[in-house]
Amino acid sequence: TGDDETVTMTLPPNRGQVIFRGQDIELVSQLIDGTFPDYRGIIPANFSTRSVLTKDAFLKACKAADIFARESAHSARLRINPGSELEPGTIEVSATSAETGSNETTVDATIEGDPVEIAFNVRFLVDVLSAVDTPNVALETTSASSPGVIRPVGRDDFL
Repeated sequence: TGDDETVTMTLPPNRGQVIFRGQDIELVSQLIDGTFPDYRGIIPANFSTRSVLTKDAFLKACKAADIFARESAHSARLRINPGSELEPGTIEVSATSAETGSNETTVDATIEGDPVEIAFNVRFLVDVLSAVDTPNVALETTSASSPGVIRPVGRDDFL
């Protein structure tokens, strides 16, 4: 719809539907029956490693890895290296394909905590990073077998 167009939303009683009406369109959707799953139970409350990096560089590295990760269910490895006082921390994003070879991209990051190597579905990383509107993101991890959390730096209302 255009910026000036009004869209109305209606919840008809006892029908389990929502209706959106615009100037030239009407969209009817079935409401989900039941309660939304409690996602807070799987999101870690604490982390042992926090990496802050440029969203665009991370997104570019993930898109490159996705080309090579297609054969492995879009699995890419992130090797988080805290660095030292003289060298910056880095995150190495890598993926391997028997057909096309391998790819590894290194992104500079400010890292607090321990080194960790963790695998992600790189397609999900691309989706999340594409939706973030801040220049920097924080990747919070606990271990290789625990979920990681991506947060936009400077926003507390987005997870």
